Amino acid sequence: MVINEAVSSLLLDEQNPRFQEQVNGQDEAITALLLDSADKLFSLAQDIATEGSLNPTELPVIIEEDGDLVVIEGNRRLAALKLLRNPDLAATAAAELGTPLVKKFKALQKVGTGPESINAFQAENREAARHWIELRHTGENDGVGVIGWKPWQVNNYRRRRGSQADRAALFCEAVEVDFSGETQLMSDVAEVRQARLTTLGRLVADPDVRREFGFRFDDDELLFEYETDDLRASVSRIFSDLAARTGGVSVTDIKSKAQRSKYVADRSEVLPNRANRLSVPRRPGEHYKSDKPDEDRNDGVGTAGGASGTSGAGTDPGSAPVTGGNRNRASGGSEPNNGGGASRRGRGGKTSPQENVIFKSLKMPYLNPQIRELLSMSQKINIVDAAPVSGILVRVLLELTVTEAIKLGVVLDAKEGDSLKKKVRCALLTLDPECSSPTKRDKSLEMAWIRTQDNDGLAIQSLNAFVHNIQGNAAPSEVRNLSQTFRPVLEGLNELIGNSAA
Repeated sequence: MVINEAVSSLLLDEQNPRFQEQVNGQDEAITALLLDSADKLFSLAQDIATEGSLNPTELPVIIEEDGDLVVIEGNRRLAALKLLRNPDLAATAAAELGTPLVKKFKALQKVGTGPESINAFQAENREAARHWIELRHTGENDGVGVIGWKPWQVNNYRRRRGSQADRAALFCEAVEVDFSGETQLMSDVAEVRQARLTTLGRLVADPDVRREFGFRFDDDELLFEYETDDLRASVSRIFSDLAARTGGVSVTDIKSKAQRSKYVADRSEVLPNRANRLSVPRRPGEHYKSDKPDEDRNDGVGTAGGASGTSGAGTDPGSAPVTGGNRNRASGGSEPNNGGGASRRGRGGKTSPQENVIFKSLKMPYLNPQIRELLSMSQKINIVDAAPVSGILVRVLLELTVTEAIKLGVVLDAKEGDSLKKKVRCALLTLDPECSSPTKRDKSLEMAWIRTQDNDGLAIQSLNAFVHNIQGNAAPSEVRNLSQTFRPVLEGLNELIGNSAA
């Protein structure tokens, strides 16, 4: 039955499956939730404070145990409500994470503290509630559980089609597919997406900018007018210009048409060679290649007006390059690309597919047999066929490997129950004590540090969302990026474990 209870009378569940270790008391329960994902819990509290209520479409579930009312579904929501009323509950986690959580929750009180009482479903006991909680947290269950929206469905609901922000987001997505192996560019894209999307939107909304930089919008789709190699310098320049690491081109620098024209003119040295413009624009991830050797290609693939070379690609955005002349989208003359994504070009116009499995060919002989077996099984799952599963396995393999290194005393200053973000931080500093320094760090570990420790730890947020958020399903390109990001970490820890055992 549905009842209404005061927040002050409700207890968090100390048996919550989110806890890796047993907690003792309500304060430890809140601390554990904060250490798991403080930023997300703060965002939830901010939403509650702003809206003045919990999400009315999802009722918490409570039971009576030993005379107390215990919330067995909805602990994060209850913790957020309690933190809004008493920010000092965040003190322990704040000290361990080194962040001003108490101050942030106190500032949030000025926005609101949420409802004094909440509606909840009271179950007879834990077993009576088990079925409903499993449906909430264990996926679609053949349609009985929550069926999350596909990415395009989410976009359909949220987006303002054709707006500058919408076009900027489409451009970011296209670049992430076409240049997924470019670590610095991917870092800049993530930063621009988070902090400078409206500035990018103003730039890509200009048709002259699009023409000179070699891309176009076709309804809800972005198309590239050149091959990846021809676009690399210009696309990288756009994102490096907007990223804070270079000082950043601000919106006031490109506000007028004249300013945007000057922006293009000042970057003439990185613009793609017009002689290499494709006669048929390609989707992100599609690649065409010429039958001619490199010296006959005018530094590009295909030419305007249908000159010799290729002029089209297969119908599938994940299709492999097409060889031979006079093929176009309608021909269907493509072969499947095992990687399902962009291919990287080599000498002579040859292409190599993107990774079709996570941590492809990676061997970790010094880890315990269970982790090695899980890695081997993971390497048999095609990313395109099961991206959400592969995304979860990236997180599992990363955490298991780091935790193993902690247990063996290879990684110091961390314990098994720490948050994933902290454990990865300690692992990176073990592999490279200078990893926090942008100028001194090992470049092979740079993306792992940036994506887990800087910019709110976006990779950690994604990895946690794959496991805990029903709508956090991973896209193939995102899984590949995460696999590439953490591969050097796994390799390094495996080597350290091997050396310690020698």
